[in-house]
Amino acid sequence: MFGRASVFLVLGFSGILLMYTQNLFTFSSDSVDVYSQYYTQTMAENIASSAANAACNQFFLSPTWTTGYSNVSFNGGTFSASVSNLANNRKKITATGTYSGITKTVEVIFQPSSFARFGYYAAIMPGNLYYVTGDTVSGPMHIQGKLNVWGRPVFTGKVTTKNGIKLYDASTNPQFLGGYESGINLPLPATINTVAADAAAGGKIFSNTDVWLTFKADGTVDYKVGSTGTWTNEPLNTFAPNGVIDVDKGNFHIKGTVKGKITLGASLSSGTANGNIYLDDNIVYNTDPNSPGCTDMLGIVATNNVIITDNVPNKTDIIVNASIFSLKGGLQAEHYSTIPNCGSIRLTGGLIEYQAQATGVFNPYTGQITNGFNSNIHFDERFMTQTPPSFPKSATYEVLSWYE
Repeated sequence: MFGRASVFLVLGFSGILLMYTQNLFTFSSDSVDVYSQYYTQTMAENIASSAANAACNQFFLSPTWTTGYSNVSFNGGTFSASVSNLANNRKKITATGTYSGITKTVEVIFQPSSFARFGYYAAIMPGNLYYVTGDTVSGPMHIQGKLNVWGRPVFTGKVTTKNGIKLYDASTNPQFLGGYESGINLPLPATINTVAADAAAGGKIFSNTDVWLTFKADGTVDYKVGSTGTWTNEPLNTFAPNGVIDVDKGNFHIKGTVKGKITLGASLSSGTANGNIYLDDNIVYNTDPNSPGCTDMLGIVATNNVIITDNVPNKTDIIVNASIFSLKGGLQAEHYSTIPNCGSIRLTGGLIEYQAQATGVFNPYTGQITNGFNSNIHFDERFMTQTPPSFPKSATYEVLSWYE
């Protein structure tokens, strides 16, 4: 009895061992298959990503590049890439990578880079103008020349320059919290005529006159044409359906509370007397721009200057919610050297100007403004991904999305 039980016991263990061995072999075989499949897919994905990077590089070097790639041998597989046009002047690169019969795709969408994404931009920085200890610049910044610094100014966003940095002395130590890069060439556009074209196509355009605009919190605007004109009120969505308002060979005088997305352009000028936009009082959004729910947005785009009017409302601070763009001038204060100390320019948005302009007189001994305005610029982070309608764009593109 004992011997027969031993035989059954041995046979049982042998069967169990055989089943375990078979399962182990099957598991090992499946693991090899899974690994092989994973390796093939990973290689295809890597080849597709390499193709996308190669195409992006060509596109950045030449935004008109449309040649693409076709069945290029790479790392044991092949890749292809093509460029297609999308709405709103966007471009899409579609890159594919194939390895051992497996194909993966990467799609990259670009959009024209808007100047609204800068907290501050200057095409020219005068040699006697320095950022000094106590100065803080919010948001991305670019100087199309040299950045002049003295002491320990702080830059919170990434700073780029075309020609490097000019340090006042050996102890100067600027703080670039968002990084710094030199050798970046980003010129202003030749014109802002697209603002006028868009205003004529679906917005509102005036010609050969000055125009006064007072924006209302209810989404309407009071306006008059000429200094002796009659005031008229109209909803913005019928006054300028696409949100673009332009004056050709004239000036704007603006103030009020903006509800919606608007761009104002003084697009063409017949001299320095035209192509300006005057800030006659505060111009702010209906909703606080620091609130997550704010959808209001304003672009102020002038061929010449954006000027703070010398008047009673502007004698104690001026608050501006907008991205300001000046093609041939900058932001300045009217009669800055003779008006009293008027407080601060409190700008939430950004300032893009050809050359920094005077807004006040600084006493180097007391460290105080004696005439005109201090400047306090806070970048509106929404402008990194959104822009006012028809706001000027650069010749370069930026990545909007990368999908694998």
